[in-house]
Amino acid sequence: MIKALQEGLDRGWKEVSWVRPASIHLTLKFLGEVDPSKIDAIGGELEKAAEGIGPFTVSVEGVGGFPNLKTPRVIWVGIREGPELSKLHGNIDERLSLLDFEKDDRPFQPHLTLCRIRSLAEAKGLGKAAGELKTGISMGFRAGSFMLFKSVLSPKGAEHTELKEIKFTDSKK
Repeated sequence: MIKALQEGLDRGWKEVSWVRPASIHLTLKFLGEVDPSKIDAIGGELEKAAEGIGPFTVSVEGVGGFPNLKTPRVIWVGIREGPELSKLHGNIDERLSLLDFEKDDRPFQPHLTLCRIRSLAEAKGLGKAAGELKTGISMGFRAGSFMLFKSVLSPKGAEHTELKEIKFTDSKK
């Protein structure tokens, strides 16, 4: 569905970078540059953050833009923030603060980035096209785990390397 949405919006825009479908992801917390010696501790805290959260359905709905759809720099598909996702995000923020990562100061706005726009003229056109689709997007998927990724920017876009998978379980360890 995401790939079809991107193809439907892509009208040959020259100043638009489309996220490769295989790279589309929901960011629960962006950590920035991390000392490699902290990865095991981060993984341990993420496991603790997931304790007591079982697999859950993630609902994808609507299209939006940052800062808005009138002149977006980013076009995204929205994620409805259900109780499990909200709890997971809060737990992650709390657990990683123990490792000196700052707590998020902005409200969590879960989304899947479709593209980034570098031209104001194309932003207006693409924002208008996305706005016309805004109410027609709705799907869901089951989340059984989440990943800690290493992300490195390259000319082809971000390259993601999986560092640790954290599975959801209903019971505490």
